[in-house]
Amino acid sequence: MRIENHKIPGLWYGQSSNLGARREKPPVVIVLHYTTGWNGKASRDWLMGTAGGTINTRSSAHVVVDRDGTAWQIAGFDRTAWHAGPSRYGELQGLNSHSIGIEFVNAGWMKPNGLGDYIDAYGKRMNARALNKAGGYTLAPHGRVGSGAFAWPLYPEAQIAMGLDIVQALIAAYPIAAIVSHEEIDTRGWKTDPGPAFPMERFRGLMGEAADREEVHVVTAGRLNLRGGPGTGYEKIVPPGVLLRGTRLKLLKREGDWAFVAPERGDGEEGSITGWVHAAYIAPKFTA
Repeated sequence: MRIENHKIPGLWYGQSSNLGARREKPPVVIVLHYTTGWNGKASRDWLMGTAGGTINTRSSAHVVVDRDGTAWQIAGFDRTAWHAGPSRYGELQGLNSHSIGIEFVNAGWMKPNGLGDYIDAYGKRMNARALNKAGGYTLAPHGRVGSGAFAWPLYPEAQIAMGLDIVQALIAAYPIAAIVSHEEIDTRGWKTDPGPAFPMERFRGLMGEAADREEVHVVTAGRLNLRGGPGTGYEKIVPPGVLLRGTRLKLLKREGDWAFVAPERGDGEEGSITGWVHAAYIAPKFTA
């Protein structure tokens, strides 16, 4: 799979009417979503807005991937699509302007009704047998949804394989520095996509060497512990003990979920102190 003139040859293309201007700079982030629905063509048409024959005028994406692996491109990758909403990643705010949005057809969380059934966002009721017939599911809690466990439909392998091919082509064509979920960039605190059933690390693993294109990172948590080793069992390095939001770091190496970093001093120079931080709470410092 390749990208030519900001499109993927061979994919169905129909341009959404819900798009912003062409970008002056290339996209640097890929944001992954679920559609909150089961019908791929209906989700595609909704995100296309009036161009898809629907009344939607507020949302769009670049690509929609159906559960059988069919994919539709509904915006050129040089166009701003409306998929991220109020959002922040590292020093980037308003991710629509800096990212590519990919929507995977999936119902998202389904609430148990206490009678053995699960109900999706549109009121569709399914029992365990029906969910397994539709591709399976996992039970998992999620603090943004409520207490208890919820059913999360699995993503079929054909759908994931198509998504991986698309993301790999995007990494080859653009200076992509991060692959993120909608949940982790959402500043409103209620988005959950693509959810715990999504194999996020398979997608992040495509970055390979590209993950280190940007050596300078920034702390995204309010306070982040700097530790003597890659784990919470290691003591904090004092000083400084903790790093505040916005602290710039030089990324030296990664080990699983942990990153070995050198925080910058107040004068902007790299200091002599090094330590380990959880990589989920740092992000590339973009120049976009």
